[in-house]
Amino acid sequence: MTNALPQEPTQSFMKHLEDREGFRENVYLDTLDKPTAGVGHLLTAEENALYNVGDRISPETTSQWLKQDSSRAYSAGLSQAKELGIEDQGMVEALGSVNFQLGTGWRDKFKGTWAAMQSGDFNLAASEAQFVDPSDPSK
Repeated sequence: MTNALPQEPTQSFMKHLEDREGFRENVYLDTLDKPTAGVGHLLTAEENALYNVGDRISPETTSQWLKQDSSRAYSAGLSQAKELGIEDQGMVEALGSVNFQLGTGWRDKFKGTWAAMQSGDFNLAASEAQFVDPSDPSK
């Protein structure tokens, strides 16, 4: 890339994640019934062996989780932006947010969205990414 995009998560990226995900100091079940804590941190198998739903997690631990999770997601966003030929910080952060929320393998699940992005059709990409409830007969 010709401009110098930050290689580490920015303050605006971190604020966006915290605003979007919220923060919980106790382990809770997310919308998919998976144990989660801190800023949207999905507990690993090893962490599940240490913590139960309702357990309080130390601020040091949740801070470390956020640092690791946000770095992984931001790095994936940078890489994906580079693949797309995008040098816009806002788009890097948007891709980082997608990677944080859906995991870095999201492109395998949303192939139509990624294909539309690769072709530069971001309106189609946005519509491809919309959730459609399969039980809704109107869709």
